[in-house]
Amino acid sequence: MRKFFLLLMIILTVSGCGSSTGDKAVHKTGMLAQLNSTPEQAAKQYGGEAMNFYDNFNSMQMALSSQNIDSIRTYGSVAKYMNANNSDFVISEDQTVKLVDNFCCAVRQEDDDLQASFDAAIAEMKADGTLDALIDKYINNVAQTPQPVEIVHIDGAETIKVGITGDLPPLDLVLADGTPAGFNTAVLAEISKRTGKNIELLQVDSGARAAALTSGQVDVIFWVVVPADSNRPKDFDTPAGVAVTESYYQDVVVNVNLSTLGAGF
Repeated sequence: MRKFFLLLMIILTVSGCGSSTGDKAVHKTGMLAQLNSTPEQAAKQYGGEAMNFYDNFNSMQMALSSQNIDSIRTYGSVAKYMNANNSDFVISEDQTVKLVDNFCCAVRQEDDDLQASFDAAIAEMKADGTLDALIDKYINNVAQTPQPVEIVHIDGAETIKVGITGDLPPLDLVLADGTPAGFNTAVLAEISKRTGKNIELLQVDSGARAAALTSGQVDVIFWVVVPADSNRPKDFDTPAGVAVTESYYQDVVVNVNLSTLGAGF
């Protein structure tokens, strides 16, 4: 009998039953790397759960599919696109705090003229309904593959190098053949027309965006986000020495889970 109880205690200890650490597994959430905060800082912003940063969306999506993480924290438009292309991805309705982000462009702080030209173009696009039309075309009514976008070259005009991630459909996408597509590049095409500047796209991993801008590899980061809510610091995606333009889009932050794991956590 004594041997039986000893064996039982060993099993309970190994399995974690009855221990404070074994009561509940840590929920692991993936999100794209931020410009101005670490995974530890992000965990505090998002309620203490374990945050895993990824440099590109494809690798994060693969991590969810293989169950290396339990959910993805992304934007409502991206989550809907994921579900439309793969029904295994479902949007969780259990977001405890509603979070909303404003999408902006980022420039070096000293590039006042460049920031002003982007601000003016964005303001015009808001006023004349162009932004609403692009949102409707490239986000609200997006098909399974976002439409290609032509950014017209302007002979003799200044060229602005713009860093994009290129793998966050339907917002930010470069197709396999190198053709820009989706909402962000459609916005950039309009900004090019209105500013009279050529746009050269350079794909940059999410975590390398700040370094690409401050080092001069790119002149503009397209996109960075500024929280519209008061639950997070306003500069969590905006490092020192970087200025942001007026916002051109707003989206809610959601969680995406695998349907096999359930829609909530």
